[in-house]
Amino acid sequence: MRKIWRKIFLGIGLAVTGIIVLLVYTVNEMICRPVLASAGRLSDSDFTELAAKTEDGIDIHAIHYQGVPGAGTVVLCHGHGVNLKRMDDLVGFLRRAGYGLLLADFRAHGQSGGTYCTIGLHEWKDLRAVLDAARAKGLIDAGTAIAAYGRSMGAATLINGAENLPEIKAFILESSFERLRSIAARDAWHHLKIPDTFLIDVAFWLTKKMTGIDYASNAPEQKTRGISNRAVFLIHDEKDARADLHAFNSLKNRLPQAQTWVVKDAWHVCAHHQSPVEFEMRFLNFLHQSGVPGRP
Repeated sequence: MRKIWRKIFLGIGLAVTGIIVLLVYTVNEMICRPVLASAGRLSDSDFTELAAKTEDGIDIHAIHYQGVPGAGTVVLCHGHGVNLKRMDDLVGFLRRAGYGLLLADFRAHGQSGGTYCTIGLHEWKDLRAVLDAARAKGLIDAGTAIAAYGRSMGAATLINGAENLPEIKAFILESSFERLRSIAARDAWHHLKIPDTFLIDVAFWLTKKMTGIDYASNAPEQKTRGISNRAVFLIHDEKDARADLHAFNSLKNRLPQAQTWVVKDAWHVCAHHQSPVEFEMRFLNFLHQSGVPGRP
C-alpha cells in the first residue's frame, strides 16, 4: 500500500513539476525579447530616426513623422512581441489627416535595448524618454497637442504611466488587460489548457525571483486614476479572449469619462483590420473632440 501511495505522490509531484517547468519556459518566451509575429514593414520612409535613453539606462529606438504646421502629434504604442513597424497600418490615414507621429520600439523589442519586456509595467519610461528626446531635438514644439494610441501592451503601458506622461491629453486604448495576472491565467487556459490555480502565482513568484521585476503588480485597472479627467476612448474587440469583456468593463467602470466602442467580430487588436473606415472615422473624430487638431 505504501508503494502505491509513493507512486501516486511521485506522479503528482512529477506532473506539478512538469507544469511549473512549462509555465516558466512559456514566461521566459514572453519576457526575454519576445517575437510573437513577423517584423512588419514601414510603407512610408519619410521619417526621422530618434535615439533615447530611459531613466533606468535602456537605449530606445524611435521614429518621428513630421505633421503639418499647427497639427497635433499622435504617439503610437505597439503591442507585445512585435515592434513599431506593426503600427504601419495607422501611419497612412493619420499622416493624410496632417498629424505628426511618434513611434517607439519598447524595451526588449525591435531595435531597442533591454533584456526583459515588462508587458506594460515599465514601458512608460520608454515613452517618457522618447518624448523628452523629441522635444530636445525640436521635433515636437512645446505647444503641440499630444494624443496617444496603444494596442494591448501598448494600451496597458499608457494607463500604467499616465501620471508620468502629463503632456498626453487624450488616450485611445484598444484591448488593454485589467491585470497581467488575469490575462496570464486566460492565456494559460486557452493555449495550454492549464486551469487558473496557485501554479499561475508560482510562475509569477519564480519570474520575480529570476528577474527582480514584480510582474504580479502590473494592474492597469489600479492605475486609471493617473489619467484623471483626460479624454479617453476605450476600444474592445468583441471576440477578444485575451483582453476580454471583463477586462474592458473593469477599465470602463474606472474611467467614467471614456467614450467606448465594441467592435463586432474583431479579434484581439484587430479593430482597424475588421472595420477600417469606421475605425478611422471614430479615431479622427475623437482627436478633434479632444482638442488635438489635424490638417486645417
